[in-house]
Amino acid sequence: MSFFRSSLACGLTALAAAFAPVAQAQPTTYAYSVALTLAAPKGSAAEAASKNKTLPAGIKFSPCDATALDQFAFTIKYDAGKAAVGTTPGTLQNVYVIFHRDGSFVFPLVRSPLITTGAIFKVYVAPGNIQTTDAYTAVSDNLGGAQTEVILGGNLTLHGLDSGVWLVTAIIAPAATVNFDDPRTWSAWDTLPFMLRKPWKGFTNSYCE
Repeated sequence: MSFFRSSLACGLTALAAAFAPVAQAQPTTYAYSVALTLAAPKGSAAEAASKNKTLPAGIKFSPCDATALDQFAFTIKYDAGKAAVGTTPGTLQNVYVIFHRDGSFVFPLVRSPLITTGAIFKVYVAPGNIQTTDAYTAVSDNLGGAQTEVILGGNLTLHGLDSGVWLVTAIIAPAATVNFDDPRTWSAWDTLPFMLRKPWKGFTNSYCE
């Protein structure tokens, strides 16, 4: 009798295994990434300031004192997904680059094909006003995979900008759901600070000469 019970149990176990649902591989989440770096070009006021131990060392700084050109070079490294291939769906998302000074306007850098407007800075009073189409690299212009670019192709002169601490922020996000007031809607992001002349704007010497 015990042999019968043992055989029956083995049979039921095998039967259950035969009809059990096959475990499905779970889709993997794409590893979006973005990183910003800032360099003081050789011969710039910022390069000279970096050698002066009496000036700020904890942040990239340019003195804006008209002794030399105030310039920085901004580099962005990003992976905003890949294009669709055959039956494999694409994972591309927009890349946004936004300049901002606290208490001031926000300036998204918008690149378009050269046949239209090239690259322009738009201006908004608050991040929530930025349009989802204000992309630095839109899905339609993204080759996919890891990309490294010097923003606007070279050293950027800073003269005319307000004094104070600035931020440049890069965001990877889908245009359909991005909310610039809610980082939970961003797939990846990075922020880099830099300072012009002094820590605030003030009422005098309030811009980079």
